[in-house]
Amino acid sequence: MKLPFSYILNLLLTLLTTNPHFPNPNPCTGDCWTHEPGLISRPSDNQYFRFATGSGIHIHSAPSLSGPWKSVGEALSNGSVIDHQGRRNLWAPDVHYDTSTNMYHMYYTVSTIGSRDSVIGLASSPDMAPESWTDHGAVFRSTNNDRYNAVDSNWVRIHGKPYLNFGSSWDGLFQVPLSLSLMKDLKEGTGGLATHAVQDALSHLASNATGHHRIEAPFLFQHRRWYYLLLSSGRADASEKNLPAQGEENRIMVCRSKNGRGEFVDKDGKSCRESGGTTLLASHDAIFGPGGQGVIEDKEYGLVLYYHYADRSLGLSTEQYRFGWNVLRWEDDWPVV
Repeated sequence: MKLPFSYILNLLLTLLTTNPHFPNPNPCTGDCWTHEPGLISRPSDNQYFRFATGSGIHIHSAPSLSGPWKSVGEALSNGSVIDHQGRRNLWAPDVHYDTSTNMYHMYYTVSTIGSRDSVIGLASSPDMAPESWTDHGAVFRSTNNDRYNAVDSNWVRIHGKPYLNFGSSWDGLFQVPLSLSLMKDLKEGTGGLATHAVQDALSHLASNATGHHRIEAPFLFQHRRWYYLLLSSGRADASEKNLPAQGEENRIMVCRSKNGRGEFVDKDGKSCRESGGTTLLASHDAIFGPGGQGVIEDKEYGLVLYYHYADRSLGLSTEQYRFGWNVLRWEDDWPVV
């Protein structure tokens, strides 16, 4: 394949300006394709499950983070029960285990590219096996008149209460508390949850005033006395024919807050609602555009950053994305890969 001159020039510029402190991803064997991954391990057998954007949410499984990973099917092979455009091509799975229901819960997005007419849905499973998922329908919605976009959800518990982080472009990333009736309905097996987010308690977490406000995929986790907000910033639609300017491709950034509900700042103290954010991982060597990130607490490695990325030697399309992971270490209470 003959690569265009602009691609070769951009590659050379990136290699010349590579930040050498970024490590390459740890090894991955087997089927390492992924897109906007959600990652969780099952305590009963220490098996890892990796969920990915596309169709009814792709599921891969492996005995360790490094693999060998294999495709095991889809969570919702017939698509979502939500009657909405995009219901057969679901995005951005976020999976956690809830001890109060003894179930695994998966939040997912139903939407189309460039639209704020979006829905966050919820499904549950006793063991994460394909076809074991019960789809409960919509939890939170946005319209084209809203300042936010109900996509890329991330469930978190703060001081014992459940919240959803979400957002993409426009006014950025937000957080909304989940109503107490949500868990009651899940315990009772109620289907069709309708809206279970408390919209009037919306919190604005982060925004990017530059360019096309490209910011997405919030992921919040706690370490010691801080809550850390990870986000993807930059262009996520790169390809050999549509290459972003050098440095404008996707990267993973971090902000932190003591209360987890707002007041997030970067390492320089700049508010993350005013385009702040400290780069945690960016393009380097053959690694291009890391994003769609999350953190898992692993028994062997401790806190691990996981994400998707493109390998320049393979291509930049989403069909060629790879699963990446790096162990986090800490410097002055800031995560470093």
